[in-house]
Amino acid sequence: MKIITQALLIILLYALGFSLLGWFFFIFLFQYIALLGQGADVFSSFLNPEILTAGWLSISSSCVTVVISVIFGIPLAYIFATRSFKGKSFLETLIIDVPQTFPPVAEGIILLLMLGPQSPFHLNIAYTYAALVLTKLFVSAPFIIAFAVRKFRDIQETGLDIIARTLGANEIQLFFTIFLPLAAKDILSATSLCWARAMGELGGGLIFAGAIPYKTEDISIYIATHSKQTAPALAATILVTTASLLALLLFKRFTKGTKAWKGLF
Repeated sequence: MKIITQALLIILLYALGFSLLGWFFFIFLFQYIALLGQGADVFSSFLNPEILTAGWLSISSSCVTVVISVIFGIPLAYIFATRSFKGKSFLETLIIDVPQTFPPVAEGIILLLMLGPQSPFHLNIAYTYAALVLTKLFVSAPFIIAFAVRKFRDIQETGLDIIARTLGANEIQLFFTIFLPLAAKDILSATSLCWARAMGELGGGLIFAGAIPYKTEDISIYIATHSKQTAPALAATILVTTASLLALLLFKRFTKGTKAWKGLF
């Protein structure tokens, strides 16, 4: 009886796990199933200049977001990982955890009030390309910071930095010859998530950057504003989801090696 109960629990465990796996997989697959029903209209939409421009705005602004996130996020992660100071736990929560759970539309409203037409700083960048990048930066940079902080702390626990200091290494040498090289793969993995999250950002961009065709309307905003036009919206959806999947798989290929790449299939 005990063996039967254990077997049933194992079956239930696998059934629950594979049910969720199947649901997620079917959601992603269904866009291609829907494509079969309206293929001609969708394929013609792939050449729509507005969609192509929206795609370019998404890709370019997401790349700029990643560059800014790396330049500013890695030093911040290093400080969090190697320094102790009052309020550090609060600041880490504020900068890493909160943006990932923050309502994107709330972010858009705050940025609009802070840097919009009624800005108390007299700096209006609303409805511009810069506004698009800033909204993506808020929700995407935490991935870079979180991954780097965790890896930097793992490196510090090995004691390599202490050994290097005893040999005369200064702070800059420690960062560039120990921490950064050893964390490179983790940082590269984080950039893929940062880029993919930036590609999918919607709420803040829609409010702060607007939905101006050929200027601030990226692919996510295009999908939201053209959702009633099924074929164009589906074409844009397929472009952004497929691009994100391929980008993430390629990053896995470069960060984990050929064997890991083969193991994906």
